[in-house]
Amino acid sequence: MSIDRFELLELRRDDGVQTYHAREIATARPVQVHLFAESQTRETLALLAKLVYLPEAERRRVLDRGMFQGRPYVVTDRLAGFASIEEWIDQNSKPSLDEQFARLFDPDPIPSVSPASQPSPGKPRSAARAPILGLVLGVGAALVFLAVLIALFAFRPHSL
Repeated sequence: MSIDRFELLELRRDDGVQTYHAREIATARPVQVHLFAESQTRETLALLAKLVYLPEAERRRVLDRGMFQGRPYVVTDRLAGFASIEEWIDQNSKPSLDEQFARLFDPDPIPSVSPASQPSPGKPRSAARAPILGLVLGVGAALVFLAVLIALFAFRPHSL
């Protein structure tokens, strides 16, 4: 079987992305062809979009991209040391600006708490009060700001 100018030799991995050892027909150069099982899933599109964020040296390892029978494929040099194309892309791509922005709002991981360090049920946790206190202070500051604006408008000098 062949895809465009590449001859597929051996299926090496099939985990949603079929990875074949292959060779370029014109030069007999050894390559890997990564044929995605589904073309329009969010995971596939996100993974293919990350190819743009690879550093230049890694991006040069991508030899070809395209569609084969309605399924996207990526042709790379042999990715020795990586279990899959997903692992290679994840370890080498810089996060996009959208991903960096989304990480700003990710909740902090929940620390593991041993039973001995948990507060007693009768005492409120100060960490739980912090968001409420911040909300109250924010609303108070907004009301003071609004009152100052109204006062400036109401007591401005009138000219005749």
